[in-house]
Formats: sequence, C-alpha cells, structure tokens
Amino acid sequence: MKKRILATLLALSMLLSVTACSSSPQTSSQLESVSSSEPAGLDASSQEASQDESDYYPVTVEVYNNAQKLVPYTFEKCPEKTLVYGRNNVEILLALGLGDKIEMVADCSSVLPEYAEEFAKLDLLKNHQDVGYFVKEYALSLEPDMVIGWYSLFNMEDRMGDVDFWHDRGIGTYTTINSVLRGDESLENEYQDIRNLAKIYNRQEKAEEIIADIQQYVDQGKQAAEGKEPQRILIAEKWEGEYDIYHAKTAAGDIAAQMGAEPLGQAGWTDEEIVDANPEAIFAVHVSSVSDEEAIALYTENPALASVDAVKNGRIYPVEYSLAYAPGVRTKDTVKLFLKSLYGIEA
Repeated sequence: MKKRILATLLALSMLLSVTACSSSPQTSSQLESVSSSEPAGLDASSQEASQDESDYYPVTVEVYNNAQKLVPYTFEKCPEKTLVYGRNNVEILLALGLGDKIEMVADCSSVLPEYAEEFAKLDLLKNHQDVGYFVKEYALSLEPDMVIGWYSLFNMEDRMGDVDFWHDRGIGTYTTINSVLRGDESLENEYQDIRNLAKIYNRQEKAEEIIADIQQYVDQGKQAAEGKEPQRILIAEKWEGEYDIYHAKTAAGDIAAQMGAEPLGQAGWTDEEIVDANPEAIFAVHVSSVSDEEAIALYTENPALASVDAVKNGRIYPVEYSLAYAPGVRTKDTVKLFLKSLYGIEA
C-alpha cells in the first residue's frame, strides 16, 4: 500500500515539474531561433512593404540624353546613393519622402519650409568644393547609383557629360524635362517629372497626391476665367536692356494659359515692343539676389513704360525665378500666385 502511495506522489511531482518548465521564460537559444525566422521589430506591414519592393523592380524609365532623345534605362533596384542637382529636383525627392536616398546636393542652398528639416540633414557639394555643379571625376568618387540634374549638367563635358557615360557604368540618370525642351515647356512636363521620379523610387501614390493638390488650384483658375476675356499678361525677366520673355511655351506661361490668361511676347523683347503689346498685368521674374521691390521698380521707374496699362494700374507682380522655371513641387505656389494676381483668389 505504501509503495502505491509513494508511486502516486512521485508521478504527481513529475507532472508538476513538467508543467512549470513549459510556462517558464524562453532560453537565449530559443530566442535566437525565433529572431532568425522573424526579424525583431519587423511587423507584418513592413514585411509586406519589403516584399512589394522586391516584386516592383526592375523598372524601366525613358530619360533624355544630350541629343534630346528619350532613351530607356532599367533600374534593377531602388537607387540608394543619389546625386541631385537643382532645387526643383531636391524638393521633389523630399516631397516624395526620399531624403534618405540622397547622397549629395548641388546648386540648392535652401528649400521650401516644409522640407527644411530634412534638407538640413543632407550633404551639400558646396561643403566640399567651390564649383557649384558636379563634375565626372568627383561624382564618380562618391560611387553614386543615380544622378539627377538639369540638361546643362549633362550637356557639358567639363561637367557630367552625356547620360550614356553613366548608364554604361550602371548608374541611372534623370534629366528635368523642361530643362531639355526649352521653348516647348509645359505644366504637364512638371507633372511628368514628379511621376517619373516617383516611378524610379516606387512612390507613385505619393506623386499622384502631390499632382492632385496642384491641379485643384489650376482648376480654380479655369473656373474663375470662364465666360471672361483672357487677361493679356507679360511674364518677363529684364536682362541688360531687353527682356527674357516667359511666353506660352514656357512653364510659367503654360500654367498661366491653362488658368485662362493670354501670355504675350517672344524672346528678346524691348521696351518698345512691351509698349506696343500693352499688357494688362506684368509678372516680373527675378533671381534671389534681386528683391521683389527692385524687380517691380524695373518697370514702374522706367519712363519708357509709363503708358503701359499694367504700369498705370499698379499691376506689376514679382515672381521668383524658382516659380517660373522648372518649379517642380513649387508649381503649386506659381498657380496660387496667378490665382491671386489674376482673379483675386486667396488660396
């Protein structure tokens, strides 16, 4: 009888021991096994994003070469070390949430306030050399996998040279469309830059949000212009006695035209031609070294233009160069400027 009791007690003791072990914390070897199969800190959504990224590439995008021809380039993966020339390109990447993909920036000393914090983290070319643009030798030493710039950057051998040079080395490129198609610029080209760069980096949804945000203001301008005679406007930048005209085939001119205005002029106009055209409003384009007041004064203090309606009626509006040429995401600010100046709409 005693043996049976002892056996029963021994069995119960062993059962309790096994139960306690099964509820104890995992050992270090068990934790290593779990972390190797499922990385710590990687939730289901980030795992899915990682899988989407691997499924997305390769992707092919057509880019402009120095002959102003579109050539295909295939990106086998998302670029990780991008050299970026030009404020418009820097701001597009930052707007798309791609600051971590930028290796170095040239010809861009400031950005829109909403991107200032991310911009402050970037390395600037001016911190390393006096020349304000990338050149082949230095650019190659940075080992980039992507270069983005204006046509002038790739069109000069003492700068970066033709895009083929980079493509042959497995380095992707992108050239701002309106910097290539001078004289045939458009609002649509600004949209296309945003879409193309988003396609390269797999950020299409964000790109469409940016474009839709701009387009809503363009549509406001179209609605405000309905049933009215187009306002005859001049968008110009004064250069040593004559004016660089932003006509209907420039980015600023096309934006204004899409909003119901009639941009006047051709390249190289003089005071006499402005007087003959007699615009209702003048948009005075100027670089950052010229203040808004100085830009306006070039017209209001010019006796030769005293008879022009825009001058007589005080309709001279300053426009920063970055809003008139290759504005990128600043296109929204360009549109808002026209909305206010043409139709009195505060957006």
